[in-house]
Amino acid sequence: SCFPIVGPGTVLPMPRVVLALLAFAAALERPLGVDGVVPARGYVARRPALPAWQLQRRRGSSSHLLCAAGPAAQSKTSAARRPRLLLGALVLIYVSNQWCRALPASLVRFGSGGSAHEFMNVALELDEVQYGLLSSYAFTALYSVASLAAGAACDIFARAPVLVAASALWSGAAALQGCASSYPQLLASRAVLGVSQAFCSPAAYPLIGEAFSKDSRGRANAVYSSGLYIGYALASLSALANRRIGWRAMSLLTAAFSLLASATLAAVAAASRRATINRSPPQSPPLPSPLQRRRRQHQQPPQPPQPQPP
Repeated sequence: SCFPIVGPGTVLPMPRVVLALLAFAAALERPLGVDGVVPARGYVARRPALPAWQLQRRRGSSSHLLCAAGPAAQSKTSAARRPRLLLGALVLIYVSNQWCRALPASLVRFGSGGSAHEFMNVALELDEVQYGLLSSYAFTALYSVASLAAGAACDIFARAPVLVAASALWSGAAALQGCASSYPQLLASRAVLGVSQAFCSPAAYPLIGEAFSKDSRGRANAVYSSGLYIGYALASLSALANRRIGWRAMSLLTAAFSLLASATLAAVAAASRRATINRSPPQSPPLPSPLQRRRRQHQQPPQPPQPQPP
């Protein structure tokens, strides 16, 4: 049952079971071929073993798709999703724009009795002339004049930060409307609303044009334009909610929604800017123009003459 092993000065018995285990371990050291079959001698030299993802593909497994999907595929997916996120943020901005603009029409009632909690004209004792001035000249006149300056500003500065700042400003105007205790304060809130909302379309449409190709730009503009009707629909539904929460709380609710839309656009723009910086290769300095090269040659000091050999 034992086989002696003779060493330098020692003789140790070894069971045959241990010899069998050693033979099995030596067999395991041979390289495996396709599907785990031990190849014959010289087979590995002629045809190396297949990689793991090819074995999984031959066996019918779908996990080779996960092996093939690397960081490049994930970056392409995120790049394709980024314009949609920008469009969604712009739709929220446009919805808040139209909601804040059309809200005062749902907060007033003339000709019949009403409570000061429910209607703005009853709380601030507004007549029809004051409300007409509030909804027309206080907003429209400043809006039309500020649109010219807004277009120039969107051509000079970055459009996304301009739109974020404008939406945050009309959010503050809506909050001022909800906290107004006199007609001049209400008039000032509408004036700030008209100036700030003039920056919406001059900044939004170029952002859509930059994010979408010409084949999908029309659909993107159509989706963005739907925010106009959604905002007016929310302003009409505000007349129903106004009976429960009051006109001041309704104004503060629209201000909170506008601030949320502004924060969403800021987050999407920041993520897009970081992705652009990480993806862009290092830029080499621009080559000088012929005029710049000529000027540099004239500015260089003259070289001393080299001594010629005798």
